[in-house]
Amino acid sequence: MFRLPIQEAKIYPAAEYCIYCGSPERLSDEHIFPYGLGGWWVLPKGSCHECSRITSAYEGAVQRTMFGPLRMMFEMPTRRPRERPAKLPLKVQFTRDGEWTYVDVDRDIYPFLVLLPILTLPDEIKGKTREGDRRAAAKNYWVRAASVQGGFDDRCHHLAAELGVHQIMPTATSDANSFFRVLAKIAHAYTVAELGSGAFTPFLLPMICDGRTDEAVQYVGGIKHTEAAAAVLHQAWIAPYPPDPGLVTVRVRLLACLATPTYVVAVGRRN
Repeated sequence: MFRLPIQEAKIYPAAEYCIYCGSPERLSDEHIFPYGLGGWWVLPKGSCHECSRITSAYEGAVQRTMFGPLRMMFEMPTRRPRERPAKLPLKVQFTRDGEWTYVDVDRDIYPFLVLLPILTLPDEIKGKTREGDRRAAAKNYWVRAASVQGGFDDRCHHLAAELGVHQIMPTATSDANSFFRVLAKIAHAYTVAELGSGAFTPFLLPMICDGRTDEAVQYVGGIKHTEAAAAVLHQAWIAPYPPDPGLVTVRVRLLACLATPTYVVAVGRRN
Protein backbone atom coordinates (compact mmCIF):
# COMPACT_ATOMS: atom_id res chain seq x y z
CA MET A 1 0.00 0.00 0.00
CA PHE A 2 1.17 3.52 -0.80
CA ARG A 3 2.41 5.45 2.24
CA LEU A 4 2.85 9.16 2.71
CA PRO A 5 6.41 10.21 3.58
CA ILE A 6 7.04 11.37 7.14
CA GLN A 7 8.06 15.00 7.38
CA GLU A 8 11.56 15.42 8.76
CA ALA A 9 11.48 17.24 12.09
CA LYS A 10 12.87 20.77 12.26
CA ILE A 11 13.01 22.51 15.65
CA TYR A 12 13.72 26.25 15.58
CA PRO A 13 15.07 28.32 18.50
CA ALA A 14 12.30 29.19 20.97
CA ALA A 15 10.44 32.41 20.21
CA GLU A 16 9.56 33.16 23.88
CA TYR A 17 6.58 35.27 22.73
CA CYS A 18 3.41 34.77 20.72
CA ILE A 19 4.23 35.34 17.06
CA TYR A 20 0.64 36.48 16.44
CA CYS A 21 -0.15 38.91 19.28
CA GLY A 22 3.21 39.38 21.02
CA SER A 23 2.12 38.07 24.43
CA PRO A 24 4.82 36.40 26.58
CA GLU A 25 2.20 34.56 28.69
CA ARG A 26 1.01 30.91 28.58
CA LEU A 27 3.10 29.95 25.56
CA SER A 28 2.99 26.65 23.72
CA ASP A 29 4.93 25.18 20.81
CA GLU A 30 3.75 26.24 17.38
CA HIS A 31 3.61 23.66 14.58
CA ILE A 32 4.26 25.55 11.34
CA PHE A 33 2.41 22.90 9.33
CA PRO A 34 -0.60 21.51 11.22
CA TYR A 35 0.22 18.69 13.61
CA GLY A 36 -2.79 16.75 12.31
CA LEU A 37 -1.26 16.77 8.81
CA GLY A 38 2.02 15.36 10.08
CA GLY A 39 3.73 18.73 10.48
CA TRP A 40 6.98 18.46 12.47
CA TRP A 41 8.50 21.90 11.88
CA VAL A 42 8.12 23.45 15.32
CA LEU A 43 8.70 26.93 16.73
CA PRO A 44 8.90 26.36 20.51
CA LYS A 45 7.04 28.78 22.76
CA GLY A 46 5.61 30.55 19.73
CA SER A 47 1.87 30.84 20.42
CA CYS A 48 -0.11 32.02 23.42
CA HIS A 49 -3.12 30.15 24.75
CA GLU A 50 -5.69 32.46 23.16
CA CYS A 51 -4.09 32.58 19.71
CA SER A 52 -3.56 28.82 19.79
CA ARG A 53 -7.27 28.39 20.51
CA ILE A 54 -8.15 30.57 17.50
CA THR A 55 -5.75 28.97 15.02
CA SER A 56 -6.54 25.44 16.18
CA ALA A 57 -10.23 26.01 15.42
CA TYR A 58 -9.80 26.69 11.70
CA GLU A 59 -6.92 24.24 11.32
CA GLY A 60 -9.23 21.63 12.80
CA ALA A 61 -12.02 22.58 10.40
CA VAL A 62 -9.73 22.10 7.40
CA GLN A 63 -8.35 18.83 8.73
CA ARG A 64 -11.82 17.40 9.34
CA THR A 65 -13.49 18.51 6.12
CA MET A 66 -10.89 18.77 3.35
CA PHE A 67 -8.43 16.17 4.63
CA GLY A 68 -10.48 14.05 7.05
CA PRO A 69 -10.71 10.73 5.14
CA LEU A 70 -7.10 11.08 3.92
CA ARG A 71 -5.86 11.57 7.48
CA MET A 72 -7.69 8.45 8.60
CA MET A 73 -6.60 6.41 5.58
CA PHE A 74 -2.94 7.17 6.20
CA GLU A 75 -3.21 7.23 10.00
CA MET A 76 -1.95 10.79 10.30
CA PRO A 77 -1.59 12.23 13.84
CA THR A 78 -4.59 13.17 15.94
CA ARG A 79 -4.97 14.36 19.50
CA ARG A 80 -8.38 12.66 19.70
CA PRO A 81 -7.90 9.13 18.33
CA ARG A 82 -11.03 7.80 20.04
CA GLU A 83 -13.18 10.27 18.07
CA ARG A 84 -12.20 8.82 14.72
CA PRO A 85 -15.17 6.89 13.30
CA ALA A 86 -14.76 3.32 12.11
CA LYS A 87 -17.11 4.00 9.18
CA LEU A 88 -17.76 6.95 6.86
CA PRO A 89 -20.90 7.85 4.86
CA LEU A 90 -20.61 7.10 1.13
CA LYS A 91 -23.09 8.43 -1.43
CA VAL A 92 -24.63 5.56 -3.42
CA GLN A 93 -27.43 4.80 -5.87
CA PHE A 94 -29.01 1.38 -5.45
CA THR A 95 -30.69 1.33 -8.90
CA ARG A 96 -30.12 3.20 -12.15
CA ASP A 97 -33.14 5.46 -11.60
CA GLY A 98 -33.10 5.38 -7.81
CA GLU A 99 -32.54 8.23 -5.40
CA TRP A 100 -29.06 8.94 -4.12
CA THR A 101 -28.60 8.01 -0.48
CA TYR A 102 -25.78 7.19 1.94
CA VAL A 103 -24.40 3.96 3.35
CA ASP A 104 -21.68 3.57 5.95
CA VAL A 105 -18.42 2.12 4.64
CA ASP A 106 -15.30 1.03 6.55
CA ARG A 107 -12.84 3.90 6.51
CA ASP A 108 -10.04 1.57 5.33
CA ILE A 109 -11.76 1.08 1.95
CA TYR A 110 -13.47 4.48 1.68
CA PRO A 111 -12.86 5.99 -1.81
CA PHE A 112 -12.16 9.62 -1.07
CA LEU A 113 -11.07 12.67 -3.02
CA VAL A 114 -8.90 15.63 -2.07
CA LEU A 115 -10.17 18.98 -3.35
CA LEU A 116 -7.83 22.00 -3.33
CA PRO A 117 -8.36 25.46 -4.84
CA ILE A 118 -6.33 26.53 -7.87
CA LEU A 119 -5.43 30.21 -7.46
CA THR A 120 -3.65 32.97 -9.35
CA LEU A 121 -0.83 35.03 -7.84
CA PRO A 122 -1.79 37.36 -4.97
CA ASP A 123 -2.70 40.87 -6.06
CA GLU A 124 0.09 42.23 -3.84
CA ILE A 125 2.58 40.55 -6.18
CA LYS A 126 0.72 41.59 -9.34
CA GLY A 127 0.60 45.20 -8.14
CA LYS A 128 -3.20 45.43 -8.38
CA THR A 129 -5.21 47.98 -6.47
CA ARG A 130 -7.66 46.84 -3.83
CA GLU A 131 -11.11 46.79 -5.40
CA GLY A 132 -14.06 44.47 -5.96
CA ASP A 133 -14.83 41.17 -4.21
CA ARG A 134 -11.62 40.12 -2.53
CA ARG A 135 -12.86 37.44 -0.17
CA ALA A 136 -11.45 33.91 0.08
CA ALA A 137 -12.89 32.00 -2.87
CA ALA A 138 -11.91 29.78 -5.78
CA LYS A 139 -13.40 29.04 -9.22
CA ASN A 140 -11.18 26.11 -10.19
CA TYR A 141 -10.08 23.10 -8.16
CA TRP A 142 -7.43 20.42 -8.18
CA VAL A 143 -9.02 17.03 -7.51
CA ARG A 144 -7.11 13.89 -6.60
CA ALA A 145 -8.32 10.38 -5.83
CA ALA A 146 -5.86 9.92 -3.01
CA SER A 147 -7.04 6.65 -1.49
CA VAL A 148 -5.32 4.53 -4.13
CA GLN A 149 -2.35 5.13 -6.43
CA GLY A 150 -4.08 4.05 -9.63
CA GLY A 151 -7.23 2.59 -11.08
CA PHE A 152 -9.56 4.70 -8.99
CA ASP A 153 -12.51 4.16 -11.33
CA ASP A 154 -11.96 0.41 -11.29
CA ARG A 155 -11.79 0.47 -7.50
CA CYS A 156 -15.11 2.33 -7.36
CA HIS A 157 -16.76 -0.23 -9.67
CA HIS A 158 -15.48 -3.09 -7.54
CA LEU A 159 -16.65 -1.40 -4.36
CA ALA A 160 -20.10 -0.80 -5.85
CA ALA A 161 -20.30 -4.51 -6.63
CA GLU A 162 -19.21 -5.41 -3.10
CA LEU A 163 -21.88 -3.12 -1.64
CA GLY A 164 -24.58 -4.35 -4.02
CA VAL A 165 -25.35 -0.88 -5.39
CA HIS A 166 -25.66 0.49 -8.93
CA GLN A 167 -22.97 3.15 -8.50
CA ILE A 168 -21.16 5.23 -5.92
CA MET A 169 -20.27 8.92 -5.89
CA PRO A 170 -17.06 9.84 -4.05
CA THR A 171 -17.29 13.39 -2.74
CA ALA A 172 -14.94 16.10 -1.50
CA THR A 173 -15.30 19.31 0.48
CA SER A 174 -13.55 22.67 0.33
CA ASP A 175 -13.63 25.37 3.03
CA ALA A 176 -12.09 28.45 1.37
CA ASN A 177 -12.15 30.77 4.38
CA SER A 178 -10.47 28.31 6.73
CA PHE A 179 -8.05 27.09 4.07
CA PHE A 180 -6.84 30.61 3.24
CA ARG A 181 -6.29 31.25 6.95
CA VAL A 182 -4.29 28.03 7.27
CA LEU A 183 -2.07 29.06 4.34
CA ALA A 184 -1.60 32.51 5.91
CA LYS A 185 -0.70 30.97 9.27
CA ILE A 186 1.82 28.55 7.75
CA ALA A 187 3.51 31.29 5.74
CA HIS A 188 3.64 33.77 8.63
CA ALA A 189 4.94 31.22 11.15
CA TYR A 190 7.56 29.96 8.69
CA THR A 191 8.79 33.47 7.97
CA VAL A 192 9.09 34.32 11.67
CA ALA A 193 10.97 31.07 12.27
CA GLU A 194 13.37 31.70 9.39
CA LEU A 195 13.85 35.47 9.52
CA GLY A 196 12.61 36.61 12.94
CA SER A 197 9.60 38.83 13.59
CA GLY A 198 11.68 42.03 13.50
CA ALA A 199 12.76 41.39 9.93
CA PHE A 200 9.43 42.28 8.33
CA THR A 201 6.17 44.15 8.80
CA PRO A 202 3.40 41.51 8.60
CA PHE A 203 0.33 41.65 6.35
CA LEU A 204 -1.51 38.56 7.54
CA LEU A 205 -2.28 38.98 11.25
CA PRO A 206 -5.88 40.25 10.72
CA MET A 207 -6.61 37.15 8.63
CA ILE A 208 -4.86 34.74 11.00
CA CYS A 209 -6.17 36.08 14.29
CA ASP A 210 -9.41 37.91 13.49
CA GLY A 211 -10.79 35.98 10.51
CA ARG A 212 -10.52 39.02 8.22
CA THR A 213 -10.57 37.27 4.85
CA ASP A 214 -12.17 40.23 3.07
CA GLU A 215 -8.73 41.06 1.61
CA ALA A 216 -7.66 37.43 1.12
CA VAL A 217 -6.77 37.62 -2.59
CA GLN A 218 -4.47 40.57 -1.92
CA TYR A 219 -2.08 38.30 -0.04
CA VAL A 220 -2.94 34.64 -0.70
CA GLY A 221 -2.77 33.03 -4.13
CA GLY A 222 -0.98 30.39 -6.13
CA ILE A 223 0.51 29.35 -9.45
CA LYS A 224 -1.64 27.76 -12.12
CA HIS A 225 0.80 25.31 -13.64
CA THR A 226 1.23 21.93 -11.99
CA GLU A 227 4.59 21.16 -10.43
CA ALA A 228 5.94 17.64 -10.11
CA ALA A 229 5.36 15.58 -7.00
CA ALA A 230 8.01 16.04 -4.33
CA ALA A 231 9.71 13.37 -2.27
CA VAL A 232 8.61 15.09 0.96
CA LEU A 233 5.26 15.53 2.68
CA HIS A 234 5.04 19.34 2.83
CA GLN A 235 7.13 22.20 1.47
CA ALA A 236 7.63 25.87 2.34
CA TRP A 237 10.33 28.23 1.16
CA ILE A 238 10.90 31.96 0.84
CA ALA A 239 10.76 32.85 -2.85
CA PRO A 240 11.29 36.52 -3.81
CA TYR A 241 9.28 37.92 -6.71
CA PRO A 242 11.19 40.64 -8.59
CA PRO A 243 11.04 43.54 -9.21
CA ASP A 244 10.01 44.12 -5.57
CA PRO A 245 12.78 42.65 -3.38
CA GLY A 246 11.26 44.27 -0.30
CA LEU A 247 8.18 42.03 -0.47
CA VAL A 248 8.48 38.81 1.54
CA THR A 249 6.72 35.94 -0.23
CA VAL A 250 6.52 32.28 0.74
CA ARG A 251 5.58 29.29 -1.39
CA VAL A 252 3.61 26.57 0.40
CA ARG A 253 2.75 23.03 -0.74
CA LEU A 254 0.62 20.84 1.50
CA LEU A 255 0.94 17.13 0.64
CA ALA A 256 3.56 17.96 -1.99
CA CYS A 257 4.16 14.23 -2.49
CA LEU A 258 0.75 14.05 -4.23
CA ALA A 259 1.70 16.77 -6.77
CA THR A 260 -0.66 19.25 -5.11
CA PRO A 261 -0.92 22.93 -6.11
CA THR A 262 1.75 25.41 -5.07
CA TYR A 263 0.42 28.39 -3.11
CA VAL A 264 2.09 31.78 -2.92
CA VAL A 265 1.59 34.02 0.10
CA ALA A 266 2.67 37.66 0.42
CA VAL A 267 3.67 37.68 4.07
CA GLY A 268 4.89 41.21 4.64
CA ARG A 269 7.46 43.83 3.78
CA ARG A 270 11.07 43.73 4.86
CA ASN A 271 12.07 46.31 7.46
